[in-house]
Amino acid sequence: AVPPTPLGHPTLLVAAYAGVYLLHGTNADFGIGMRVSSGCIRLRDGDIETLFRQVTPGTKVNIINTPIKASVEPGGVRLVEVHQPLSKNIGDDPQVLPIVLNGPMQTFKDAPQTDAAVMEHVMEVRSGMPVDVTRQSEAKPQSL
Repeated sequence: AVPPTPLGHPTLLVAAYAGVYLLHGTNADFGIGMRVSSGCIRLRDGDIETLFRQVTPGTKVNIINTPIKASVEPGGVRLVEVHQPLSKNIGDDPQVLPIVLNGPMQTFKDAPQTDAAVMEHVMEVRSGMPVDVTRQSEAKPQSL
């Protein structure tokens, strides 16, 4: 069994950047996969229990900081998910930190199938939720 913790959920400690991060379970969907505190990464209870059983002490961990993700779904739907970027400086306001698009992400935004104005709005809001940024074709007038 996974040992109990004061958090009431299984917890893994990750040492990085002269600090400690907690990976722990939660029964609240809000905050899973998001930075909601300084130093915790929340996972679903079942996921942290599986991870706890699979990881041995000393395992190297790579935490990927990717504030923006995009995909083209079957049928051509284009989705973008934008999170507030992480910062090494506690005083930084993540809501105003710039998000720099790499080459493939800029190509995704510039594609004729992407509504660039909607994508810009999604990049400002940074909700962490997937948003459809597919350019909607204009309705063509029907002839009589």
